[in-house]
Formats: sequence, structure tokens, C-alpha cells
Amino acid sequence: MDTIKVARTNNVILHRNGKTAVGTLHLTAHHIIFSSQELSSEIWIPCPMVSTVFKNTGSALLSRYTDLDELQVKELPLADTPAKLALLKRKLQWYTENDMWAVTNIKVICKDYSVLSMDFPIASTAADVYDSLFSLTVLSSVQQLYAFLYTANDAEQKLQGDSWEVYDANSEWKRQGLDIEDPECPWRQTDVNASYAIANTYPRKLFVPRKISDSLISHCAKYRSKGRFPVLAYYYKRHNCTITRSSQPMPGITKQRSVQDEKLVETIFASSNKTTHNLIVDARPLTNAVAQVALGGGTELMDNYGFNHTAKRLFLGIDNIHVMSDTMNSFIDNYLTDADVFPQLSFAGKLNCKFHNWEKYIKLILSSVDQLSKAMVFNGSNVLVHCSDGWDRTAQVISLVEICIDPFFRTFDGFMILVEKDWVTFGHKFRERSHHLSSTDCFHDNTTGIFNDNPFSRIRRKSVSGDNGANGDGRTAPPTRATGVSSSSKFASPVFQQFLDCVFQLQRQNPEAFEFNARFLKRLVYQLYSCQYGTFLFNNEKEMCDNEAKTKTRSVWDHFRSRRELYINKQYKPAKVNATETDSSGEADPAADFLSPDLANIVWWTSLYGRKESEMSYRNIDRIISPTKRDGAGNGAPLAKDDSTAAGLVESTKELFSYFSLDRFKGRDNAAS
Repeated sequence: MDTIKVARTNNVILHRNGKTAVGTLHLTAHHIIFSSQELSSEIWIPCPMVSTVFKNTGSALLSRYTDLDELQVKELPLADTPAKLALLKRKLQWYTENDMWAVTNIKVICKDYSVLSMDFPIASTAADVYDSLFSLTVLSSVQQLYAFLYTANDAEQKLQGDSWEVYDANSEWKRQGLDIEDPECPWRQTDVNASYAIANTYPRKLFVPRKISDSLISHCAKYRSKGRFPVLAYYYKRHNCTITRSSQPMPGITKQRSVQDEKLVETIFASSNKTTHNLIVDARPLTNAVAQVALGGGTELMDNYGFNHTAKRLFLGIDNIHVMSDTMNSFIDNYLTDADVFPQLSFAGKLNCKFHNWEKYIKLILSSVDQLSKAMVFNGSNVLVHCSDGWDRTAQVISLVEICIDPFFRTFDGFMILVEKDWVTFGHKFRERSHHLSSTDCFHDNTTGIFNDNPFSRIRRKSVSGDNGANGDGRTAPPTRATGVSSSSKFASPVFQQFLDCVFQLQRQNPEAFEFNARFLKRLVYQLYSCQYGTFLFNNEKEMCDNEAKTKTRSVWDHFRSRRELYINKQYKPAKVNATETDSSGEADPAADFLSPDLANIVWWTSLYGRKESEMSYRNIDRIISPTKRDGAGNGAPLAKDDSTAAGLVESTKELFSYFSLDRFKGRDNAAS
């Protein structure tokens, strides 16, 4: 290809996990390949897996050693076998011939948190490799991705059934206990979005109360962000209650209302279990919801949505994609950048504990899920969930609730259906959040004095090419398949990965409850970014149809279904869904197959992030998420719920935000009581 300036480069030294190898670098249209006699196998990296690329003057080893003499003194005692000694000799010979301070290094940080770097003896060769990587990763269309060229292997071709059809909406509703085609069913399928005219990020098939007309739905859509009006997401047969999802309402500063939207929500609650514990759940922090008012958004006005005190509003306080991105950016900067030469985390990294907020967010999400799950299992609550647009935090929360209350979604096939149902068809922005097409701000040429930001960073600096199309060293910008396309990583965020992290915590805490293992989850993260399959390439169902994904690409479930034995959990014990189990009083136990997260047992996902629990041992998570007060003796005690940070915030801002009728909102724990 014209965009590849150099397809093969010999005499390159690779640094990975603290080890080095001299070998050959190959660049193809869709993969980066490194081969060496010193490695047991070749290293293959899909081009979309590249997250960040740095080009620096000087070897990567200079972050560990000052010169060749120090390298020899410190590594010679570690070469305690003939094989290790031979590797060290080759390394010393390479750096004897090539000055450590003069070589050019290219460091690649991947989206699956692997890190490698390569030292090149010739600067011009390194520049050509850097430009080629830029051209291969910064794209203008999803159809340039590997999925559109990938050919299924023998095992995938022999699969029974089409993996694109693992999820069928009507079949899933029947499994849950709803016969949508029955005229007596209180729910029906609406074709109001058959051409994606009402909400282009929603699927064609949507399910609403039978009593609601399509005309009323059209009016409701105008009152919800991106037209994402409330629709059925899950039916809990045990208590005849539901989970519905939507985007935020649009009252704005003028406090507009929609009687049609109010009618729809009231009918949703009335079409299911008759209860006074209905919940309207806003996954955002209260302050974020208030800030949206100035942009024409907001949250439900409970004077209009209280429905005779049968519904309450609940803020979950989950931060937005930019906060999560910033947290991950902190991890990359402080914990991952030197993983090519440092197999273990240096002490300097431990001084910055910002990334530990990641565990706080995992804990907060699971805490919210636990609260909503218990509201449905023990109170029979109907739950309407939304965030701002309803495709990030909303998808996380409702899918995790379903996993906790429905054992089917903990099975191998059930989990695939869950992902298709709540994430793929309902418009999670996989292309945008995963940053499949990359952008110029992912490339950092430190040899020219031009620096760019990490791909998950919220702060943007100068792009890799200047206004006149020239690089800082006077060379023209490298040719790219995305020429003329302006792109950035502003909206990249590990939302789906965070969901999988939460599932990992549940699976680790309840190993017998899940049919799939942790390897399945880790591989799913890899496939999310590899772009080998078409499932995770698009922002919504319409985009998938426009690109003819189901005929031109393979489903990601081909990979897992054809290798099922690798991902099955041998400890799994199927739930006895139809069995009658009783509690200590002899009554039927509604929580016989219900999972409740152990919030005190949230751990670092070592196998994914590549850092051991011992390296990430600095803990202040409990102090952050569970404030304590001191008694006279200085002993810590958990704050009472009424004294919690969320409740305190509401009380202190009640007058300011009377617009939201906050006098009815006494704290985030009251709604499920």
C-alpha cells in the first residue's frame, strides 16, 4: 500500500514486559507483526488496537539505565542461565554498535493495556515506521477496518446458525414471560421507528404499553434528548415489574413539560406491578443534571411525575464519560507508560493514586445496581433509567441489574443476548467510545518538539501536523487513509470495558453462578478493540445497517461460539430457576437466584490491566466512597445514611434547586426503602 512507507525492518530491538529481543518488524495493512528467534512466537497487534504512539530520541532503556555500563553491571548478575547470558550478550552487542542515546525509539501503548517499544538504529527508518503507523491507524471510514476483509476460519464456518441472529427480540420477550403478539399482553411492538425517523440511535423494534398510540409516542420523542423516549428493556416475571430506559427529558430553563411523556411514564408503571415504589432513576450526579438545564435538558419535575406519590426520583451519582476517560488517562500516564522496560510498577507511580478512583467508580456502579436490584426483587418496583442520552451509564446499570436478578444472563448464551439487546441494538457508541478510527492526537512525535495528548485525555493540544500540512521537522504530513477528516479522541471512553470490569467482580465473587469464565471477559475486551469482527464497530443499529455489517462482516460471537470450551467456567452450577426455595421462615424466597455484589470485595483486574494487586496496594477507596466520622475516642464509624454526602448536598442546595422539587428527595437511599 502507498500508505506503508516501510513494510519490513530488520535489526530492531523490542522491549516488552521488561524483556528485550532483536528481530524484524513487519507492517501490513491491518497488523503490526514482530518476529524474532529469541521469542517463542510472533507478536501480532491489530492496527486499531493501537492507542498511543510516541517517537523519542534515545533508547527506552534510558528510563532504567544511564548508559551501557550500568546496564551491564545491573543485568549481568541476573543472567544466571546460559540462555539468559546469550540474550544479554546479544543485547550488549546491539547497544555497543548503536549508541543508546542516539537511537530512535517508538513506543506503542495498546488499548488492551499491553505496551511495547522498539529501538531503531537509523532515524529515517524510525520516521518511516512512525508515519506508516499513523497512516494505518488514522482512518476515515469503518469499512477500512479489518472486519471487512476478515475471512472466517474453519471452526467458525462450521458453526450451526448465524451468530448475527443470537438475539431475537420476540423470542427473548417470550423467555422473560411476555407474549408480545398476544392481544391480551399489556405491551406491544411499535413500528414508529421502523425507518429510524423518530430516533436514529434506537433500534427498529421497540416495545411500549399497548394502551399508548404511535401518535402519542411521536410527541414524547420530541421531549426526550435524541428522541429516545421511554421503552421496555426488561420484564421481571416474578413480580410482574419492568425496567424501561430512555434519555433525559428536556424541560430546560423555562421548565417545559410534556403531558404526553407524563402519560407514557404513568402508563408504563400502571402496565406492570401496581406498587407505590416506582423509581425514576437518573444515573447522573445531581449537579450534572442541573447543569444540563442551561443546555435545554434536565430531569423529571416530580410535581408532574409523582403520580399520586407512587413514584420517586433517585440520582445514582455516576460520573460522565469524560471523568472515566480522565481516570484511565491517569492510569496510562502513571502506571502503564513504562511497562515495556519495567515489569513491575516503580515507586514513583504509587505516588499518584488518581487511578484508584477507577475502583471507586466500579464500587459506586455496583452499589447502585444492588440498590435497584433489591428494589425490584423485594419491593416489586418498576424502574425507569436514564442518564443524559441513555447509551452509556443507562446501558451499564440496566444490564448489570438484569445479570443480578436473572440467572439466564449469567449463562454463556444469555450474556451474548444481553450485550446484543442492551448495548448493540440500543445504540451504545462503540465506534466513538472505542476510538476505532483513531486521530492525530494519539501520535506524539517528541523528536520534533510537538506533543499531543493521550487518546483518553480531555485536554487537546497541537495535532501531529501543522496548519500548512507540514510536521515540525519540515517534512510533509504522512499520507493517511483519513486525509481531510477531522477527528479527535474527545469522546473516547472505556464505558463498555467498565461494564465488563463490573461483571468480572460479580463473576469472581460468585464463581459458581456464571457459565463463562474470566478469560471470556478479557477476550471480549480484546475483541472490542481489535476490529476483527463487525459487532462492535458501529454507534447504532442504523449505522450497522447502512454499512451492511451482517453481510460484509462476521459477528464477534463466531469467535466465542467456535471456541466455547476455552471460555466455559468448570465451577458453574446452573440456577434452579423453577425450584421452590424457602427462607428461614418457610416462605418462598424471592432472592433464591439473586446476586448481591460484595462491595467490600472489589479488586484490581490484574489479568487485564497488567499490574498485580500488590503493585496497586495503596487504598483510599473506602474513605472516598464511605465517609466516616470520629467519636470522642477517635474511633471511626460509618456515617448514617441521613448524613451521607449525597443527602448533605441535597439539603444544602434545596432552596437553590427548588426547580426540581428536591423537597421530595431526601437522599439516594430513601427511594428503595
